[in-house]
Amino acid sequence: MKNYTFKAFTFALLLAMVSVTMSCSVFGGGSYSNDPAVSAQEQQVSLLKQEVREAERLAEEAKQREKAAKNRLKAAEHELKALEEQAKRRSEY
Repeated sequence: MKNYTFKAFTFALLLAMVSVTMSCSVFGGGSYSNDPAVSAQEQQVSLLKQEVREAERLAEEAKQREKAAKNRLKAAEHELKALEEQAKRRSEY
């Protein structure tokens, strides 16, 4: 539930940011030229920059998930060792 809520919030925030960015570039006169080819290329560059930022964000999230998985693995290995020691002690009696 928590993960779903975070994803929904992130998606809504990203959608709002893209909408604001696009509206500012269209209405704010962000284009340096009236040439349609230049405008199209500027828009393409802007979209690609956003795509790069999103990919970097996803990469950071993946690193965090990997770190958490490694921590869970280490904890499970320690628990396994403890259970093996308990079983060994019980079998010795």
